[in-house]
Amino acid sequence: MKDREKNFIFDGPFKEYCPMYVKYKRNLGYKFGESSLYQLRYMDDFFKNYDMAILRLNKDMVEDYVSKRGNESTKTQHMRMSLIRQFSIFMNSLGFNFYVHPKELIPIIKTFTPYIFTHKEIASIIKVLDSLDYTPCSKHYHLIYPMLFRMLYGCGLRINEALSLKKIDVDLVNGILTVKKAKNNTSRLVPMSTSLQNYCRQYASNMGFEMHDNGYFYPSRDNGKYNNTPVYVKFKHFMKKAGIFTDNEIGPRVHDIRHTFAVHALEKMVQDGQDIYCALPILCTYLGHRDIESTEKYLRLTGEAYGQIIDSVTPLYSGVFPEVKINE
Repeated sequence: MKDREKNFIFDGPFKEYCPMYVKYKRNLGYKFGESSLYQLRYMDDFFKNYDMAILRLNKDMVEDYVSKRGNESTKTQHMRMSLIRQFSIFMNSLGFNFYVHPKELIPIIKTFTPYIFTHKEIASIIKVLDSLDYTPCSKHYHLIYPMLFRMLYGCGLRINEALSLKKIDVDLVNGILTVKKAKNNTSRLVPMSTSLQNYCRQYASNMGFEMHDNGYFYPSRDNGKYNNTPVYVKFKHFMKKAGIFTDNEIGPRVHDIRHTFAVHALEKMVQDGQDIYCALPILCTYLGHRDIESTEKYLRLTGEAYGQIIDSVTPLYSGVFPEVKINE
């Protein structure tokens, strides 16, 4: 494991197998970061209460582990169920005979709806960002944020994908970003539009970059990786200044820019006459999703895009339902 993960010491009954499970999941392409390690260690600690002369997980033990605790959310309980199910399957692959929790987990109730920016709101935010003043305490502040927002919106990157970019990952000649070890430990190539490519070139020139070194494309004041916490705070300020929400509202998240890219990209592909069933797999690959279902969850049809997208799929179902010719 990485150095910063050495604190995750497993000393429960499954201490020998937990590191093996982590390696197994990562080899399958899962990131298995700190939150997953905490959950795994909690599971290992939980079963210290059981006398295990021989390693086992029976139905009663598993149901005890996954039972609801106080006022915890369904998501927390769902994650426990998923973890112990996957761990049992892994252990059984090694020759054990552990009880496997049923595949049907407690459903997670999702009530949150991402905010989709209109094209007018995107233009308003860019106007705010392009008017940022030079700040002596952070001399690149006024250059980084206009570039970062354009890349998030223009490429649909996750915020950590953008902030992790090194200069050598940004090909200014061919207009391609190399996103390394993103979610699920995958990498991908992300083409940029010509306008974004040109803006990147101007940004690199203004920053005085030598694009062949290993420094960050969005450097912090000490030339390290830019932290995402100030980005969240600053973007709230920029969106508020652009008039997108008021003092008594929570406002959109930075991740909603990625959702907006997905909707606007699909809208543009439909406008260009592409088959929607061909467009979705392309968008899925571009966003770095493992399956098309993940991409579909990103799409929230706005007033701007709704009509054209619905019109594009109408021929697919026309004639399926019989016409009612007589009103009774």
